Order: sequence, then structure tokens, then C-alpha cells
Amino acid sequence: MRAAPLPDDESRRLERLRSLAVLDTAPEPFFDGIVRVASLVTGSPIALVSLIDHDRQWFKAQVGLEGVTETPRDVSFCAHAIHGQALFEVRDTHDDERFFDNPLVEDDPNVRFYAGMPIAMQGGSGMGTLCVIDHVPRELTESQREILAILAGLVGMALEQRATALERSAALAREIALERDLRRTAQDWQARLRASESFLDRTGAVAGVGGFEVDLASNKVHWSAQTCRIHDMPPGYEPNLDEAFAFFPESARETIRAAVERGIASGTGWDVELPLLTARHRSLWVRSVGEVEPRGGPAKRLVGAIQDTTDRRRAVASLEASERRFRQLFHYSLGLICTHDLDGILLSVNPAAAHSLGYPVNSLMGRPLTDFMRPEVVPAFHAYLRRIGDEGSDSGRLELRASNGDLRIWAYHNVLDDDDDERYVLGHAQDITEQYRQERQLREWSLSDPLTHCFNRRYLDQLGELTRDETLGCITVDLDHFKAINDTYGHQRGDDVLVDMASFLRARVRDDDAVVRLGGDEFLLVLRSANEAHLAEVSARLRSEANAAPIAFTLGAAMKQAGTPLDAALSRADERLYEERARRKL
Repeated sequence: MRAAPLPDDESRRLERLRSLAVLDTAPEPFFDGIVRVASLVTGSPIALVSLIDHDRQWFKAQVGLEGVTETPRDVSFCAHAIHGQALFEVRDTHDDERFFDNPLVEDDPNVRFYAGMPIAMQGGSGMGTLCVIDHVPRELTESQREILAILAGLVGMALEQRATALERSAALAREIALERDLRRTAQDWQARLRASESFLDRTGAVAGVGGFEVDLASNKVHWSAQTCRIHDMPPGYEPNLDEAFAFFPESARETIRAAVERGIASGTGWDVELPLLTARHRSLWVRSVGEVEPRGGPAKRLVGAIQDTTDRRRAVASLEASERRFRQLFHYSLGLICTHDLDGILLSVNPAAAHSLGYPVNSLMGRPLTDFMRPEVVPAFHAYLRRIGDEGSDSGRLELRASNGDLRIWAYHNVLDDDDDERYVLGHAQDITEQYRQERQLREWSLSDPLTHCFNRRYLDQLGELTRDETLGCITVDLDHFKAINDTYGHQRGDDVLVDMASFLRARVRDDDAVVRLGGDEFLLVLRSANEAHLAEVSARLRSEANAAPIAFTLGAAMKQAGTPLDAALSRADERLYEERARRKL
């Protein structure tokens, strides 16, 4: 095993990593969404956002390694990956002298394939990687590599935004500390500050913070010059408490009034952020922080500060909107991404979706999705368009025909974007064609008899529900003296007779009809969309060709009418079979 060398800028890299304050933090939906998308897009059971610390790699997010949060750096694949800026891909660890004897290869999690995209920050080696891991040798497609690079870029952007947010938080903390210092100064040097209004005005103007003081006995309010400027009032304006509250819109007015009253009652003050309408009808957001004096005694004065937070709130709202779009994209995306209008016309398609259908991206743009559907599924697609237009989202499976004629099955969860003037659908899906085929195979196995490959009783239960409103013909078939064959020639010969009998029956009904083995030596023929004449015709054919069967048999037939249970028709068919046996004295 060969441990990765340290990057040339290791000290600066570690300093930058720790300045992010992200190590050992709780999971976050954005990063969890990123690794989930990486796992789904690449088909890898394990995906990680791995950050390389001094002597460990720590996982900010992961799927496939539940309960594991870190591993030693000296066995880390990601420690190799951060040396470059391109994708680091190990297609088979057993053939790589750096990793073939690595404990992570020889033991859990049995790494055979690794692909890691460095998470680059500005000016230096990567902080870590977005990586995917598999237990079998393989390689990524070009589109998977491109998507992994994009996702790693998003992780890097998120970490940069996190660093910016921390810097802003620190700046806000400094502002709050400054406000607290001003309040303490106001408490300790109240007389001096009253004599030095110009000093308070200069300080408030520089900090963008205005001060106020309320005499509760008279309800008189003293505002600093900066507070007057925030309210678009001339310096020296002194309202009473009700006039000060009147600058807030009605709903906010009740909030600030209640906060002040609670602060007075509890002696703890208040700290709220509310909308404010200035004397010039400018809409602002302000933060009001106040305390009660004297502390521990009956309230006589209120002192505090007010700050215009409009620009900060706009910046935060813009950031939240951006993050919300990212969360929507990666929360709903299952790898295949497209947009279409409410008529089903494709507006954009990502390479993975185009690859799934076997078309170039530009050949799909502007085409209706119905171009890629069998005619019989088009009505269901139109129903989907109506649902998503009315409800705003929809989930399910979509069947599309690829360029080579193969049917592709997409599992989708789509949402309607109506933030803009033109409404369109954000489509996020995963190609589950192979999974669908396997599920269908398993379903067929669960509904068939393993010996004769006829349907079994479980299928009969489902058929009864599906055909309640359908007319069916039912023919029960019982083999004569079958037990004697088992007793005389053994069960192997008995099994051969059952298999041959199933072939005999299948050859004498239509493809849409069903041959069911009820158990033992009993069979059932279910004739779909049949009438009395067809039932009689098939019954007569079976009797006339009985010599071709591997064993003699007895029939009983009955019709199931629309709206009646299947069990009732089977009971009548059995009664007629027993009547026939009694007549023949079997």
C-alpha cells in the first residue's frame, strides 16, 4: 500500500479547511442530496463528500457507509485525488500497485472501483473530494464524469458560500457586540451621553445604528439623529411611544408593542426584526433591540438601538432563493433531467436523458414526448399533463421508446415551475428499465407453477380482481387415476404426466387465455372474453382430442358473467365435473 504524499501547500490547505468550520458538523440536506444524486447518476452503492484533515478523512455526507464518519488519511483514496484538479479514477484496485493491499480493498468496504473529483476552493489544493465507490471493477461514462465534476463544483461553491456566510456572521456578531457596547456605555455614562448628542450622532452614522430612550412615566421618546434619519424625520424629532409605534404597519405594530410589553414585564428587554414604513413611505426592515432600566427593579426607562437591515435581508433572501432552486433540483433529480411545457413539448434535455433514449440532445429539443410513446400510452400521458398542471407535481413511471426501438422505463418525480411568466415542468427521472424487467420476471415467477409453468393460485386471486366486470369461460380439468401413476411408476413419472398435460391444454386455447394449475392433478382453463358458444367449442375440442393427452381426464365447465365473482363460476364448474365423474362412476 502506498500512502499519498502531502500537497506542497498542506499547511495553507489545512488552515483554509479549518476556517470553514465544517469538520464534525451535523448532516445538511444540500450535501446529503449531492451524494444521493452522485450515487444514482453513476449507479454506485457508495458516494461521499470527503474532507481531508491532518490525519483523517471525514465525511460531510455519505450513502452506503452507514455509521461510518471518518477513516485514517494514510489509507484514503481521496488523499491521492486532491493533488490534481481532474477526476481521479481507479478502475480496478486489484490491478493498481498503490491500492491492491489497502485495508479498504482487502476488507470492508471492499473497494474495487473508485472515482473522486477534487473539491476545489480558490487558490490551492482541494479540500477533499466528491467520490463514488463500487464493489466491482468498472469505469464511468463520459456523461457520468461530467456530472460528477459539476456536482463537485457545486460542493465547492457551497463551501465557499459557507465561508462567506461565516464571515458575514462574524461581521454581524461584531455589529451586535458594538450595539451591546453602546448600550453598556449608555447605562454607565448616561449623563455624559446626554450632554454629548453630537458624539452619539457621529457614532450612529458610522455604524448605521440609531439609539433611542423612552421615559415610561411620560411616554416621551428620545431619538438619536441616526434614528430620525432611519424614519425620514428631521433631527431632534421626539415622538411619544404611540407615535413611534405608528411607523410600523398594523400587523408589525402589534408585534413590537407586545415585545416591548413583555420586555417590560419580564425585565429582559426585546430583540425583534420587523417591517417599517418611513415618513416618506419608504418600506424598510429594521432590527429593534431594547433593554429595561433599572435592571431588577420597577421599569422606569427603555434604552436601545435600531438598525436598518433592509439590504442584509435582501441579500439573505436572494441567497435563500438560490439555495432553494438548488435544493429542488437535487432533491427531485434521479439522474435524467429535462424540462417540458404543459403540452408535453421538450424545452431542454440533459445528456443522461438523451443517452437513455439513444438520441443526440439537439434532436430532442422542441419535440413532443408523445413522439417517443406507443399510441396506447398517449392518453395516460395526457392525463399526467393535466394532473401536474392542476396539482403542481406528479410521480410515477413513464414508458418511452428509444431510437433502437427498445422500450425504456423512467421513474419520475416532476414539479411545475410557475415562478416565471411561462409555466413549465421540471422533470427529474431515473432509467429503471432493467429493474422493471427484473421485477416483471420476479412477478411472473411468483405467479407461475415451477413444474408445469402454468399460472398458480396466486395468479387466480389477482385474475378474479382484474376480471370482475368481464365475461369469462371456466373449464376445470381433473386427471383420472393420477394417484395410481405415482404409486406405480413413481413421482418422476407423475411429474412428466403433469408437464405433458399442461402442454396439451395450452395447445388448445388462445394466447390470451390462461392455463392454471390449481394444485395436485387439478387444472383450470380461463377463457377471456368468451361466450357460451366458445366455452362449448373448447370443451368439445378437449373431449374429442383426449386421446392426444398423456392421461384421461374429466371436465366441468361454467360461465362467469360480468359483475359476478370468479369463485362462483369455479364452484359451478367443479359441480359439473363431479356430476360427470359420478355419471362415469370414476
